[in-house]
Amino acid sequence: MKKLLLSLSFILITSIAAKAQSDSVVINKSGSWGLNFANVGLSNWAAGGENSISIGTVFNTKVERIHGLNKWVNQLDFALGGAKIGDKGFRKTDDNIILLSKYAHTLNDDWSWAFSGIFRTQLLEGLKYSPNPAVSGEEISERISNFMAPGYLTLNLGIEYDPSDIFTLSLSPAAGKFTFVSDDVLSAAGAFGVDPGKKSRAEFGANMLAVLDIPVMENINFKSTLNFFTAYSTFGNVDTNWETLLVMKINKWFNATFGTQLIYDDDIMVDTGDGAPKRAIQFKHVLNFGVNFSLFTGAN
Repeated sequence: MKKLLLSLSFILITSIAAKAQSDSVVINKSGSWGLNFANVGLSNWAAGGENSISIGTVFNTKVERIHGLNKWVNQLDFALGGAKIGDKGFRKTDDNIILLSKYAHTLNDDWSWAFSGIFRTQLLEGLKYSPNPAVSGEEISERISNFMAPGYLTLNLGIEYDPSDIFTLSLSPAAGKFTFVSDDVLSAAGAFGVDPGKKSRAEFGANMLAVLDIPVMENINFKSTLNFFTAYSTFGNVDTNWETLLVMKINKWFNATFGTQLIYDDDIMVDTGDGAPKRAIQFKHVLNFGVNFSLFTGAN
């Protein structure tokens, strides 16, 4: 079934690409780039604290191709940030690369059949810091992630319910989830659910994706993306990825964003600091304030 899904995916992508070259279509595109910076400087500060510098960048672009009953969407989201606190080295705080491609064919006003592919990874290695038992006051680092370690690719074939501009529900009874761990050390340790020494793992199952995108009020928008996947071989063990993003636009140039991400993956063992690694809910929140540039927008 996994080979069949990959073969079907290749055929669909090839046919879509060929059709894109021959049809006259409407293309909507948008893109933005943001830069965030924060600094705290202390001198003889009685209340205590440490100097800090943090910087982050966010890049988003989306191209939507519409022709009759057919729609093809391609999207790239990238985020990278880091901080330096006190005399410690610069450390990563945010790192995401997400590529999405989706083709949908409209059946009626609310329903479509759709095929999508979503790829996720990170750019830089991730480190875990702990006290150095040999030298008091120093820390040692351990690499716990890297580029393509993990990398995730999901391929989904199913139907999509799109009753309004603010809500979309995708149900894919034929879905493949592929996990990649290209780092030799992490692969040997069996990180992220791959068998020790292996560089990838494939699962076949069902996927559900719900997207809520609400303009709360003028210049404030809220988006929630909830994704469930369960493999047929371990049906009932549900991998969850829930992301939210609140965008508050201050003026043409400046905005503030608050985002969260909750992950639960039955195959990933997490070191919670209280003993042996175990299955646990992973949670992250990111608050940014900075300048944002609209790179391009419009239709042609």
